[in-house]
Amino acid sequence: MKKLLLLLCLLCFAVLPAHAAGFIAPGDEPDSLVFLPPPPAPDSAEFLRDQAVYLQTRSLKGTERWSQAAFDADIENNRQDFFKDALGFSIDKQRTPALYALLSRVRADFGAAARSAKDRYRRVRPFMYFGQEGATCAPVFEEELKTNGSYPSGHTTLGWGMALILSEVLPARKDDILKRGYEYGMSRVVCGVHWQSDVDAGFLVGSAVAAQLHNSREFQELLRNAQAEVAALQNAPKPQ
Repeated sequence: MKKLLLLLCLLCFAVLPAHAAGFIAPGDEPDSLVFLPPPPAPDSAEFLRDQAVYLQTRSLKGTERWSQAAFDADIENNRQDFFKDALGFSIDKQRTPALYALLSRVRADFGAAARSAKDRYRRVRPFMYFGQEGATCAPVFEEELKTNGSYPSGHTTLGWGMALILSEVLPARKDDILKRGYEYGMSRVVCGVHWQSDVDAGFLVGSAVAAQLHNSREFQELLRNAQAEVAALQNAPKPQ
């Protein structure tokens, strides 16, 4: 009976929408506007660094790293495979329904935490600052990005937060997972859609949300389910 209930629970997880409600009550998430410093001022050394990093990474256009950044930019279509190489498998609604459901739900929490600073500062993105529209790794998203503040990086917040969670789900591969989470954030700089300081701030916001998620009993329960699911997947006989 217990096995049947667990199976039914996992099947419920499998049909959760991509934008399922998060684990943290609205308004209780870490407030990025409160704990982050403002983005670098135009006359600061930090902004000179931002500009230098942006200009330096333009030389990556056409490289394998550029292609990776373009892949990383498309959350809606590629998120199940962002950590495929680091994990050793894709996150799939059929094979890993509990893990898929867990990561679908935390997406709302990471997005909510980054939103207040984004909306307050409305920072201009580097491709806009330099007048290089159409020159990013993902020009299809540029019009949308123009209406969305650059600081902090929402992609980085989510990607790094997912890496922290996945490192708990599969601790045997934590180093590869965390490396991938860092590289995912840096893809936003390579792509030309974020300043380096946006990405640095995203790492902080992602860490803050991942820490607070552990205060949710529901999150802890689903995390344990995902851990058990992945352990079973790892221990399953390999095809001959």
